[in-house]
Amino acid sequence: MMFDVGTQLGSLVGAIKAHRATIDCEARRLRTDEILERFDKRSQGSWCIAVMGDSLIRVRLFLEQNFHFIETIGTVAVSRYLFELSVWLHLFERDERYGLVYYGQLLDTQQKYFTDYLQQLHREVGMLRAFDKKEQQAMRSAMDEAESLDFGNRMRSVASMIDEEAARGFSLYAEQAKENGYGFQASLVEKKAITQVEEALTALRAERADYDAKVLPSIRDLVLAKNGKKKRWEWKEMADRADLLPEYDFLYTFASKLLHATPASITTDQKNLEPQEFVVFLKYINVKTLELIDLARRYPRDAA
Repeated sequence: MMFDVGTQLGSLVGAIKAHRATIDCEARRLRTDEILERFDKRSQGSWCIAVMGDSLIRVRLFLEQNFHFIETIGTVAVSRYLFELSVWLHLFERDERYGLVYYGQLLDTQQKYFTDYLQQLHREVGMLRAFDKKEQQAMRSAMDEAESLDFGNRMRSVASMIDEEAARGFSLYAEQAKENGYGFQASLVEKKAITQVEEALTALRAERADYDAKVLPSIRDLVLAKNGKKKRWEWKEMADRADLLPEYDFLYTFASKLLHATPASITTDQKNLEPQEFVVFLKYINVKTLELIDLARRYPRDAA
């Protein structure tokens, strides 16, 4: 029995990896220079074909990188990603205006990323300033206490102590600060990184305002509730709209159990997928990959 399952797993992995050439061919067909140059961010068709092309690239990378060794977390994560990807693509099939919904979601996601990143950069500056102050105080204390013969060793010891403390915290710039100094690194973050992120946020807010004024009115029924407030994106609801609810129920049950540190995933004897469960998930990945190819082939090059 175990031999049969092993044979099945090997056959499925081979079938999945064999789709790479077809995926790459379709990606090239839908991502020509002509198509990319013709892209119009206010066109729902442009977004649908652009997302399809980007999806093919993403899945091609999965096929290249995720099937040399089969393990639980990677298999479930790829399955869930393919499911959520297929929700978008099936929504495009049902109503092309979901391409503009995608555009709005993209703006929101980018804005949240840069907002969170900006907050992290300000935390970084505060932490770097604190380490700089602590290092200066420790250096002065060491200078007062050190004898001339061991002065160099004491200074190196103080620097090493501060560096180790910084390394234990979550810092994007701790390694650079070892070379540049904590105070100087803080100034660099303020003048360069923070300025760049603030400029990106300003541009995104302007683009979002333009979207709300010129794009949103055409998709109000898809993204706004009756009271005019923006609907929260819910994967279960979107799966239902895309006629993929059974897939949602199956995948999210496993994903919640295996991908999140819940009591049910920690206190259990089953830490990994069983061989037969691997077969089920790999079959799902194979089917969704074939489905992606089929959906891609429905897009002519002049679809946008």
